[in-house]
Amino acid sequence: MDELMRNEIKLEIKRLGKKAIDKDRKQAEKEEKYREKFERRTGGVAGVPATRARTPLHRHFDPKHCKRNANAIATAIWHKILDRNYDPEPAVLFELPKPDGSKREVTAFGIPDAAVANVLLRRTLNRNKKRLSPNSYAYHPDKNVFDAILALRDFDKDGKLFAVQIDFEKYFDNIPASYLKRKISDRATVSLTPHERHVFEAFLHHRLGNSEAHRTSTFKRKVKGTPQGSSASLFLANLANHDLDRKLSAESGKFVRFADDVVAICGSYEEAQRLERCFDRHCSDSGLIINRRKSPGIAVISDYPHEIRTINDFTYLGYGFRDSGLTMPDKTKRKLQQKVSRLINIYLINSLSHGFNTKRANRRRKYDWDLLGLVYELRRGFYGGLREQDIQDFLYHKGKLKTMRGLMGFYCLIEDPQVLKDLDGWVVNIVRRACVERRRILRIRYRRNCPTPSNEELILGTWFDQSAWRDENETAEDVEAIFPSLVRGWRAARKHFFTFGLEGVQAPGYDSSFDVSSLFDAFDY
Repeated sequence: MDELMRNEIKLEIKRLGKKAIDKDRKQAEKEEKYREKFERRTGGVAGVPATRARTPLHRHFDPKHCKRNANAIATAIWHKILDRNYDPEPAVLFELPKPDGSKREVTAFGIPDAAVANVLLRRTLNRNKKRLSPNSYAYHPDKNVFDAILALRDFDKDGKLFAVQIDFEKYFDNIPASYLKRKISDRATVSLTPHERHVFEAFLHHRLGNSEAHRTSTFKRKVKGTPQGSSASLFLANLANHDLDRKLSAESGKFVRFADDVVAICGSYEEAQRLERCFDRHCSDSGLIINRRKSPGIAVISDYPHEIRTINDFTYLGYGFRDSGLTMPDKTKRKLQQKVSRLINIYLINSLSHGFNTKRANRRRKYDWDLLGLVYELRRGFYGGLREQDIQDFLYHKGKLKTMRGLMGFYCLIEDPQVLKDLDGWVVNIVRRACVERRRILRIRYRRNCPTPSNEELILGTWFDQSAWRDENETAEDVEAIFPSLVRGWRAARKHFFTFGLEGVQAPGYDSSFDVSSLFDAFDY
């Protein structure tokens, strides 16, 4: 345990404190920006919600206190680790609703303990990245979602293709602490200093409680599972399946793993059965439990029925694997439709129930600033912040895209664009119908009118008269009223991929690959 670690903890406390302060500031700015947009659209005055002063449950949850006293806090923690009596401050336990109506428990650690966990994760990963399984892609400093997808996609199939997918039951909650402690003490598996092992064990049995428990100081200790809400959990969750990787590596086929998210593919049913038995043996050794109800198990991937369970595709890390190549899964398609529908409602419909600024739209003069704003918002999401001109120039001329992030980064590996084609048509149709509904509301409530462009006018941008924009700003360049296209973005992303590889492409995070809102990178209204 060196002096350098104390300094790392201090700097990390300052960084996390600043990050929390910046987050609060950005949230306030976002709310103010929304109020300004609301007033422009409605012509009314937006109300200001009553602010409720939040008293931190502990000073370690106060970012200003932590940032200001980072040196003293880091020194105190460092001495506790040296004496091997480090015990994280009690984490806050709260519940988040799940789509199925149930609730998921989440824990949050104070800033100093989160800083300790971050420093610990960086150190242990850097020291052990060559010792951990090459088929493990989660939380690895040199690997990302793209590497996992490409590794799985490169399987050389000859004939039938079988997939084996097993789901663990509440993986992060159910890993036995005794098994995790055995693994972090196994020097043949992982290299840790005695002090690092002590910190991991302290997190494994940390105290936690809800707000009432914090008020009365009646906490409970964690007895199993990883310390969720702490980055220490990432290393432990990865380590818990290290032996599974070794078992799967000894069999035929190909597999990749992101923490508990494992998929294996092979060329025969017998090979698939052997791969499936690896999961059973690992659970017997580790104490993990297979969720039989949710586990897809073995299936052959084909567009035609076979004698065993047949699927058209399987989904992994946000991508759909089909015979025709990688595609966007139906679940991601539905989430993107929900995101687009929400934006359409925000821009064109919702504010009309509160008022209407008569300068916002004029059918005769061919402008609607809210519709134009929606087009720009969709373009920003579809193209990852790139302009229409950037996409056109790259597709039809030489050059290079300056950035590839969000959905643009996600696109570049997709080989079958059919879902994107379907979405393009759906988006144009639903925007057109929303314009008709917007006009109906305006005529009934406000005796006003707005453009109701056809699909062709929306796609080409001819519904908008550039002179209306120049009336607002004589020196301004023409606006891009052309409707953005997912297929056009995909074409540019694929050209970039074939020309430059993944250079400069921002890979989605593990959670982001399932979260269209993160990929879309739109404002959260």
